[in-house]
Amino acid sequence: MYHVPPETTKYEHLIYEVDTEQVCWLTLNRPEKINAMNERLLAELRAGLLRADDDDKVNVIIIRGAGRGFCAGHDLEEGPPSDDHLSMYEYRLKYIRQFEQFTTPWLISKPVIASVHKYAIGKGFELSLFCDVSIVTSDIRMGYGMVRYGIAGHCMFMPWLVNMKAAKDLLLTGREVSGKEAKELGLATEVVAPEELHEATRRKATLMARMPRDMQRMHKMYLNRVYEMRGLKSGTDYYLELVAIAGLLPEYAEFTKLTIEKGLKAALNNIQARYEGLG
Repeated sequence: MYHVPPETTKYEHLIYEVDTEQVCWLTLNRPEKINAMNERLLAELRAGLLRADDDDKVNVIIIRGAGRGFCAGHDLEEGPPSDDHLSMYEYRLKYIRQFEQFTTPWLISKPVIASVHKYAIGKGFELSLFCDVSIVTSDIRMGYGMVRYGIAGHCMFMPWLVNMKAAKDLLLTGREVSGKEAKELGLATEVVAPEELHEATRRKATLMARMPRDMQRMHKMYLNRVYEMRGLKSGTDYYLELVAIAGLLPEYAEFTKLTIEKGLKAALNNIQARYEGLG
C-alpha cells in the first residue's frame, strides 16, 4: 500500500489548489485512465483531504476529475494481477486499509463536495456518495457496474441514501443511472448541464465557505453521528468484513484470468456480452 504524508506538497495523480474563497480544489489527475483509482491515487487523495482539513486557509473541499470523466472506478489494469498471490488474511488487511483511506471524506471535519461529470462508476460512484454534497452533470453515468465482473463494492453507503427497492435494483443488476434519476433517488444533491458544472460547484462551495466554520463542522459531525447511530457504521463494517473474509470471488478470478490471457478490453467485452440488450 502506498503511503503519502498528509503534509506533502508533491503529488503524482492529484492536483491540490486553494482559491481566494478558502475553497480547496482536489482534482483527480489521471485523465488518460478517466481517473481510475489505483493505490497511489487513493493514498494521495486521502493525504490531500487530511492536509486540507488541517489547513486554516481552507473551509470547504471539492473533489473533481480531470479530463473526460470524474472517475471510471478501480484501475482494473493494476488490480487483478496484484491480488493473485495474496492470502485471504493479506487480502482482508489490504481491503480494510483501502476502506480506511476511501472513507476519508466522511471522516474529516470540513464539508466535502463531489463535482461529478460524465462517469462515476464503481469506486468513483461510491466516492461521490461519501462526500457531503454531490453535484452531477445531466449526462452522467453512475452505478455499480463492476459487480457484473465479480468485483465487490467498496463501502456500500448507497442503501442509506435510497429506498430498499432502489438499492436492490441497483446492486442486484449493476445497472447505471442518469443524472436525473440519481437526483430523484437521492444519490445526487443537484443536477446541472455539463457546461454549468464548474460554476454551480463554485457557487455552492463559496456559500458553504462563508458559513461559520465551527458551527458547520459541529453540524457535519452531528449529522454523521445520527446516521451512524441508526446503523450506518455497523452496516458498512459488516459489508467490509463480508467481502474481505470472502476474498476473491470466483467471478473475479475468472475476470482476472481473462484479463491476463487476453487483455483488459477483451475481458470486459467477454463478460459484458452476457448482459447485451438487458439494460
